[in-house]
Amino acid sequence: MMKAASKSDNYYSAATATLSTSSAASPSPPNGSFPNWWPASDSIQKYISFADRIAHVIVPTLTSGEDDDAAVGESNDSNNTSLTCGDVVQWVLSAAKERNENDQSLSNIATQSKDGDTRMRIEDEWREGESVSTALKVLDPAFRHDPALLPQNVSEAQPNLSAAELIALGSVWRLPYSATKSNVDRFDPSNGIKPTRLNVGDFNKTVHPGDYFRVHFDPRRFVDANLFDWSTADGDVSRSSGKPGVIVAQDDDAGYLIINKPPNIPVHARVDNLLENVASSVGRALWVDQRRESMLSNADVEADEGVDATTMNRNQTKRKSRKQKTEQLIYVATPQRLDQNTSGLLVVATKKSFAAYFAKLLRTKTSGQLQQLSPSRSSSCGVHKAYRCLVCIAPQNGASMASAVERLKQFTVMKHFLEPSIRAPKRFDETVPDDAENPSSWAECLLRITSVAEVCTVVGNAPSEQLATALWGYGKPDECIAVVECEIELLTGRTHQIRGQLAASGFPLVGDVQYGGAVPNTSDVWKARCKGRAESFLDSECLALQCCSLEFLDPLHTTKPDGTEKAKRSKSWSSFRLENAFWTQHVDRYLEKSSSLSSSEATSSLSDEAPVLKETGKGLTNTL
Repeated sequence: MMKAASKSDNYYSAATATLSTSSAASPSPPNGSFPNWWPASDSIQKYISFADRIAHVIVPTLTSGEDDDAAVGESNDSNNTSLTCGDVVQWVLSAAKERNENDQSLSNIATQSKDGDTRMRIEDEWREGESVSTALKVLDPAFRHDPALLPQNVSEAQPNLSAAELIALGSVWRLPYSATKSNVDRFDPSNGIKPTRLNVGDFNKTVHPGDYFRVHFDPRRFVDANLFDWSTADGDVSRSSGKPGVIVAQDDDAGYLIINKPPNIPVHARVDNLLENVASSVGRALWVDQRRESMLSNADVEADEGVDATTMNRNQTKRKSRKQKTEQLIYVATPQRLDQNTSGLLVVATKKSFAAYFAKLLRTKTSGQLQQLSPSRSSSCGVHKAYRCLVCIAPQNGASMASAVERLKQFTVMKHFLEPSIRAPKRFDETVPDDAENPSSWAECLLRITSVAEVCTVVGNAPSEQLATALWGYGKPDECIAVVECEIELLTGRTHQIRGQLAASGFPLVGDVQYGGAVPNTSDVWKARCKGRAESFLDSECLALQCCSLEFLDPLHTTKPDGTEKAKRSKSWSSFRLENAFWTQHVDRYLEKSSSLSSSEATSSLSDEAPVLKETGKGLTNTL
């Protein structure tokens, strides 16, 4: 008998009981060792438990004597020989639908019919990826499926993805009953066994009694990733898709891409969504381009040789077999990270040698910057990044806007200490608290404000109020009376550092709900769209933070005796810069409109702010 796991142990043991097992080949799952929070029932409900948008399933044994209403899929085999992964996911969707509609028992669940056309398309995508894969060279499942072909309406009250779509999206995980030997707790991560993410190739695989499934039946979607063409240059529009591009620079020899990352898109895959992120989007774009070039090359060869159609098809089949032995794995890595809501320049490695090289540059970045403590470029620090942000001016304790802006300009190096915590928002303090349990664990955070631009009011006149609406919609904090753009260089790299340090100093970023730069969207319409998710207020963020400048020492590639590449530092630099952020157009429009205001109109509600006003009637500018 194994000890039951508590609900808070980790992300999967919260669902999975530690099952007593006497034999991995047992024909049915043990019934006596489900966790104490698992529903107590003699019906099929016993084998499924819901936690928000996640279903946890222990596959039961189905026999011909079971109640038809309790059957999973269409299998009545006592050994579940015809029950597949797809059947389990379909059953979960049926259960979830009834749960949402009734919020009551999960009994008397009827299975839904499968969408044949959707499943056929998804399986075709999978097979196409298999055709270029071998035992040694495999096309990543994250690159095989086009998430733009999945339902894009994420505001439906009910889950709107089919079983095949959920598996393609990477929303289903499985831990077989036989994953470990008898008397070994398969739900204890210290035993080295964890659930694995299913892919479309697993759809028809047979499941067995006691197998555990975690199904994110209503996964968090990032459909903004599907609005861009990830193989087209930034500023251009793809002729084929009609979507805007994101590629700032591409160096296939060195092995990297520089992209202008849009906001509201994660860099990496999430536990419930494998496809809608930067890495997967870039990888799929590379795969599509490679496939297109291969098809054109093959067609040109056949045309030149004048081969008839029958011979051409036969030759293509032979070439495909040969191709499997030589096809290179499409490699994508993201050694640099940006938060989901942060936009701007991002490095994506397309070669392992460059990924290792850039990761090493980042590891020595902090020590190099702290040694020189100047904004100038130095080879001791092989990579430099700068961030552009728009901050709120919200004077406190009777202070004026002019004094608040002056205080912001006075910062040379801003210093805080970060509390060790995995939760957000993070806590940043100017000094380590006296009552801190472990003072040495508080990380030092340093950033440099390199420039402060013009001040723009967001109250008091029509251009100001129009700017506020453009930046926040309805969500402007009441105390914010102006905004100002800053450029920042990080001297240390901590989670949420720019957001947290500026907020702790009284200058939260525009749009930053977590740190006071915006009011959460609590409207009924938004709640319905977010389906009541706890993190729904975060989805409303349009964070005014952008990585605007990036420069690094170019890699010098050498080939090792085993044929692999290695990159080391050269003496030349590559530099990239974005001149505009998404808020630039709104600020420019404000400056243009406010220039026509009289001095009295510009100061209608800010009469005490003369020190930051130009007397020429051009509105508010930073003239301190």
